[in-house]
This record gives sequence, C-alpha cells and structure tokens, in this order.
Amino acid sequence: MNKKLMTLAVAGALTAPGLAVAQVGSSPGITLYGRIDSAIMTNTYSAVKNAAGVETISELKKGDIFQPGNEMGVRGREDLGGGTAVWFQLATGIWTERLDTGTTTGNNWGGRNSALGFSSSMGDILYGLWDNPYKQSWGAGNIVNSGPFGQTGNIIGNGDTTGALPNAKCTSTVNNGTGALATIPVCATEVTAGTTQFSRRTNNSIQYWSPVFSGVQVKLMTAVANYQSASSATTATQPGTQKPKIWSGSVQWAQGPLTLAGGFESHEGFRQGTSATAVANPKDTALALSGKWNFGPGQVGAIVEQLKYGNIAAPGALDNGVKQQNLMLNGSWNVGPGAIWASYSKTDGGKSCSELAAGKVLGCGSDGKATQVSLGYDYILSKRTKMYVAYSKFDNSSTSATFAGTAYYYIAGPAANNTTAGGLAASTDVTTIAFGVQHTF
Repeated sequence: MNKKLMTLAVAGALTAPGLAVAQVGSSPGITLYGRIDSAIMTNTYSAVKNAAGVETISELKKGDIFQPGNEMGVRGREDLGGGTAVWFQLATGIWTERLDTGTTTGNNWGGRNSALGFSSSMGDILYGLWDNPYKQSWGAGNIVNSGPFGQTGNIIGNGDTTGALPNAKCTSTVNNGTGALATIPVCATEVTAGTTQFSRRTNNSIQYWSPVFSGVQVKLMTAVANYQSASSATTATQPGTQKPKIWSGSVQWAQGPLTLAGGFESHEGFRQGTSATAVANPKDTALALSGKWNFGPGQVGAIVEQLKYGNIAAPGALDNGVKQQNLMLNGSWNVGPGAIWASYSKTDGGKSCSELAAGKVLGCGSDGKATQVSLGYDYILSKRTKMYVAYSKFDNSSTSATFAGTAYYYIAGPAANNTTAGGLAASTDVTTIAFGVQHTF
C-alpha cells in the first residue's frame, strides 16, 4: 500500500462516524451498509465497599467477546424532481456470535437510526428514531471509534439511552364501560428511554437539518410524547400530570482541518419527585462545546459539557437540583501502518444546589466523581478493515464517606458484579484489556 493510500486509510478508519445528509442516500437507489466490531475482552471489576470500609461484594474477573455499536442497514433515495427527494434509512443492531435476550431496544429493524426523510434546497426534514442533534454534535470532538473506547455516552452525556420519552406513570385513564374510570398500562409497544441521560436516540422524533452554508450546518429536533398520561392518573406519592417535552439543537462548522460544534438540549418533565406536592415537570438542560483539529500526522479533539438538573423536592424542602461539569480529551498520532490513540474523560460529579453548615445534604446531589482513561493502537489492514488493541480504566470510586458514588453507564463489556440497569454500579471500578477487529461495509 503506497504512502498516500495508507494516509487516507488511517484517516478514514480513525475518524468517528458522523452521519451527514449526503450519507443518507446521496444518489438514487438502495444501499446496504454496516459495521462489525468484535473484541476479545478481559474485565476486572473492583470489590465494592460500603461507607464503613466493609467489603460487600468481592472483586470479579471475567471475559467477553464484545461487539459494541454494530449495525446493518439499508438506505434508499428517490428524486422527485425540482431538487426535491424522499429518502429512508432502516437499521438494526447485529451480532456474530450470540443472542442477546436481556434487551431488544436496538436489535430489531428500526432499532438504530431509522427514519423517513424529505430533502430540498431548504434542507432535510426527517421523522423516526434517530440520535438527537445534541448527541450528534459530539462528533466534532470525538476521534476514537475503536470498540467502545470513544467514551462519549459514558461520562459525557451521563449515560446512553434509546427509546420514547419517559413517563413515570405510563398509564392511560379510560372509561371501563360502566361509567367509572379505570387506569390501564400503555407502555407496551415501545421501550421508554432513561430519565437523566443526554446521550439519547429518541423514538417519535422530528428533526430538521439545514443545508451546509460556508461549512455551517444547523440541526433541530423535538419528539412526540406518545406516553402522555391523563390528568387523573396522579397518585398520592407523585406530583401532578407529567408532560415530558424535549428540544435539541446543534450548530457545526467545518473548514479544512478544523471542526467546531455547539449543542444544547432541554428536557421537561422527565423526572418527578415522590411527593404529591413536588415539581411535576422539572427542567433539565445540557450544553456542550466540541472541536477537533487534524494537523496531518495526528488529530486532537475535546468536548466540554455542563448538565443541570432541576429541583424536584417538595415545597419547603431543600432544593435537590444538581449541576455537573464533564470533560473529554482525545487524540491520535500516526505510527507505521496505523495510529496510537488515547482518550481521557472526567467529571467532578454533581454539585448540590443547597448546603448546610456541616456540608452537603444527603440526597441533594452527589459527589459522583469519575474518570476514564483509554489507550490503544489501530493497525490498518485496508480502507474498511483494521485491528486494534486497547486498555481502559474506569475509576468510579467515591471519595466521600457520605456518598456512595454514581452508577455511571459503562458500555465496555458485560454488566458489573454489582449491577444496575444498563450501568456500572456505584463505587465499582473496572479495568478492560481488549483485542479487536473492525470492518465496515
């Protein structure tokens, strides 16, 4: 492979995949595409100790053949004339060696980025299940895409989630035929996403993507709350009617070797307190700035994020809102037929919105400090295939005797020995060593 072709292959294999409008069927016809990334992993989960220092769960070592972010899909486009077109994308998660029965959120057609869209000189409008613009904006700062080690969706975004807008009740009040009202569950056809995460792929979403003008593109998104509950569905342990709403947007600029982006997202009514007098529809927000620079023999990128969660305490109680700052730095350097890459992510944890003279109030935020460090090497075999080795350490130990840490989402490998739903248990550290192969088609 000559030097020029090798440079192009390395750049293509290392660039974090981001979906531009042109990739959704830039020419008429049907296209099959996909990615298979399979890694042999060893994971060491630290012992878990309580605030008194007593070990409650022992250290655990186990292996896995892990396949993160794999998908296969079809894209199609038909020109309608006058510069307009209709396009679609249908994607599903795929695995080569196992049947996952624990979750099915992405393992069916339409379970990954899938939508019907319309293009014109004014931009694109699409509706379906798709990554929010806020999440897409991270591509301007994320370089690593080998295995699960890019780290967006772990600390950045405070976890990854897919599904419809959440509703604590997920019920509908109807007439039962006798004149009396009865409450029935309706959360059966779609999985609802988590309540605190900002790394989201959202059902029932509607997005607008502007054309690219002088390297600038704007994306906007909202979603339909199909699990809206009736006003009479409130209970004595929950506040008034939950009305989940979401707004997400991003602005990206790319010229030559430099890419910059900003993202903003607002959640309303995603979380509720446990008191009937608490705030029914608190507002949570996220703001992120991302950027990367390709200077030839290497690349560097960064993401800075601030999350703010609104107060859901009862009137007269201490404000339990939380602010959280997150940071990710990553980069790569071409070495031989590939590149060395590294990524560092950290959070100082949630900062309480209320304090007493003695310090933080239990339940009013959490220290939740965590860091993740990853280091690896990609060996480029072709423009579409590479091998990689990687090391990653996720430090999730609490530094406080008062707080037990945070149950951060950790995408690398199976659930921890002290597990949470889709996350790494609080106060559990994990060290991962991996050898993988990635092929795109």
